[in-house]
Amino acid sequence: MNKKIVIVPTFCESHLIRHQIPNIVDTINPDYILINEGMFPAGTEGNKRLTNEWLDKYTLNGEGKRGFDYLALKEIVEQAQQTYPNISIQLNEMEYTPGMTSTECYVAATTQFDKWGIDIQEGDYIFPYEGDVFHHENAKDEIAHYMSQINPGEGFRSIWVDYMQNFWYVEKSRIKPWLKEPNYHYEGNYMSRRICFRYDKGGEKYLNMLNNFMTVDYHNPVEGYGMLYPTDLITYHYAWIRPGKFRQLRCDQLQREPGYWEAFVQGLDKCDEYTQQEVLIRPKKAGITGGYVIYFDQLEHPSHIKEHELWTDILEEVKEGLRW
Repeated sequence: MNKKIVIVPTFCESHLIRHQIPNIVDTINPDYILINEGMFPAGTEGNKRLTNEWLDKYTLNGEGKRGFDYLALKEIVEQAQQTYPNISIQLNEMEYTPGMTSTECYVAATTQFDKWGIDIQEGDYIFPYEGDVFHHENAKDEIAHYMSQINPGEGFRSIWVDYMQNFWYVEKSRIKPWLKEPNYHYEGNYMSRRICFRYDKGGEKYLNMLNNFMTVDYHNPVEGYGMLYPTDLITYHYAWIRPGKFRQLRCDQLQREPGYWEAFVQGLDKCDEYTQQEVLIRPKKAGITGGYVIYFDQLEHPSHIKEHELWTDILEEVKEGLRW
């Protein structure tokens, strides 16, 4: 029987992974969950110079490899191992080296099967995740259906909805299929990213798919690169559901022009006031949807994320005042 393997390269996302592991179990029921922890040496987009001050603030003991929350992550994984004894749940320490690009780090975190004791075979299903993605538990059969339709060397992608600051505001540019603008062509105008790939003989197509980690250029790949088919599956991307220091890290990981983060964070904080239907977070993009986050309650959140420390519900009358 073909194996189901979920791989989660991560750094300082323990507060989400605590709830992500049971979400993965309930939506995929995998044979393996690999939590591969380690800091990309040049930042998540490969262009960030990490100073000693940065390392002291965000890595365990300032040593520059494990995240400041690594000990908490170990406890989370150990508890999960006890809760789900029939699933191999591993916490693997990644040893990235200076000079590696973000893509090279991600590929290293999703390909070292021998090192993790996995006999990878043609036809196995691999889910190259990130530490902040979830699916609704009711999507279990939908995911299984898409899995049954792909051959080795093929995979499927999903619609990603990016949640910003809290569970009720999202990137406006990511929800165009819901905005129902007249005469608007939606395909290609929302975020669609890889979720599952069926391992091909020798793994060449799998590797080529992973090498598009940063470009996300796999909608119409060239011959030999495998195919990721579009689906109606919704991925809840809790990219900015990050308390305190975790949010600071998210900003400090990504290189932006001077003043960008001040305006961005100020906008995020306004979301917690629940007074504006749309909030400008990128002033330089004020004329397009990419500049805004928008109130959005048209999707039911997975039950697992409702256990997160930042989960909040809001009064129905407030919702009515914000709906579009």
